[in-house]
Amino acid sequence: MKAHIVLAHPERKSFNGRLADISKATLSANGFEVTVSDLYGMDFDPRESERHYNERSDDTVFHAQTEQRFNANNGTTPADVNAEVDKLLKADVLVVHFPLWWFGAPAILKGWMDRVFVYGKVYKSQMRYDTGICRGKKMIACITAGASADSCSFDGREGDTRLVIWPLLFPFRYIGFDVLEPVILHGIGGVASIEAHEDGMSDLDRYEANWKAALSDLEKRTVVPFNADSDFDENKRLRPASPSHSPFISHQRAKLW
Repeated sequence: MKAHIVLAHPERKSFNGRLADISKATLSANGFEVTVSDLYGMDFDPRESERHYNERSDDTVFHAQTEQRFNANNGTTPADVNAEVDKLLKADVLVVHFPLWWFGAPAILKGWMDRVFVYGKVYKSQMRYDTGICRGKKMIACITAGASADSCSFDGREGDTRLVIWPLLFPFRYIGFDVLEPVILHGIGGVASIEAHEDGMSDLDRYEANWKAALSDLEKRTVVPFNADSDFDENKRLRPASPSHSPFISHQRAKLW
């Protein structure tokens, strides 16, 4: 079994970095062959651009999907992307570590997806969702947030973090992964998180222990529900009898404003 870890944090000595180290050690101890992509450490370029392509389908205008498909078909996908695609497709389990910044992932992680989820190689119209290239594989995100769990609850001032991260998880479902319930760790960075409680453990100590336990029991972890391909009609609209798992895909328009 193989596992791949993606770390998206600029400070290797951060708590995210510590958690990534725990992921590597725990998965290795559980029999996985583990690879790691430390995106900042690699100086991964998150900006999809014409400069990455020596071979072009059209030299007059840059269209990302066209050039990704052209280069995928011709075996000329950029080397840095090829390396990441190879690790992604070989992994049975993908672990993604990142902090929640401004209600989203760091730009480097989004750019990693922009470039590594290659059109024509990782997905195409007949190779996504239920027929995605990563079907049968598992993905789990470990996300840190500075705000408290109360602030990030359904009635909290910062809104429900589970809803905030849905668009961050959906691309992995798009390419076929079984997306496991993410682990969200709140209050990171504050003094309170490092102070010991009566049991002698700080919040960070407890978070580390809980994360190790989650990694050691992935087979029993809840899979985030997404609609199956058969839940949609010929116009890609949700069928009346199909289930709705979130406000993002629903039988009624969500009331926002």
